[in-house]
Amino acid sequence: MRLILIGCEYTGKSMLAGNISRWMIEQMAVSLVRWHDHFVVPRLDRHTIITADDSDATIGKTEYDLNTDEDEEQIMSLRPNVLEQLQRHNIWRHLHPRLLSADDVLFIDFYYAEAVYAPLYYGYGEPGSFADRSERAREWDEELLACAPDMVLVLVTADPSAVAKRMAAGPRARGILKEQDIPLVLERFHEVFDASLIERTLTLDTTDSTPEQTLTQFVDRFRPHLGERDLQRIR
Repeated sequence: MRLILIGCEYTGKSMLAGNISRWMIEQMAVSLVRWHDHFVVPRLDRHTIITADDSDATIGKTEYDLNTDEDEEQIMSLRPNVLEQLQRHNIWRHLHPRLLSADDVLFIDFYYAEAVYAPLYYGYGEPGSFADRSERAREWDEELLACAPDMVLVLVTADPSAVAKRMAAGPRARGILKEQDIPLVLERFHEVFDASLIERTLTLDTTDSTPEQTLTQFVDRFRPHLGERDLQRIR
């Protein structure tokens, strides 16, 4: 599968990614599903990993290899131009042809989050600047599509009031989103989604949907985009 989930925090991306993973484990008999989910400051090195109940598969990293709270404090203290370089290198690393040729290439937010959050919270990426993340996103679209032309982009969205309610009910440590910015961030994700060069796209609104209903909607609408390797594994 080739898939990028994007959207404002608290719209349900992580829940959906977990449910898609369990669907893949059940339907495709894979033992481990990994999502590259480390593009929003300060979480820059962790993956979302779901394994089958009887699997001991790993990606090789241990807790020792992951950033500590102190490391994340340092990331938050970086000058904007240094953080910009770090993130630019982080993104380019994940546009490597070898990575994009795997059976499953799964991202959450990726460089689309940079286009939304960098000008708002990171201190760089403004239109017309060297680091202009909206312009860079189109360059990165081109690089991505050169290696993975079957990539599917999914916008996960919700009503601002639903996002605010979820945020209040489950605040996250080091969460970057500010409540007053929720309508703007939702709007910006719609804008970067509409501007994408990726032609295979879906939008899922989770405002009034349960996680199970959202998964069902995703599977029904994603089926036409399943590749031959996906279909072989399902068979």
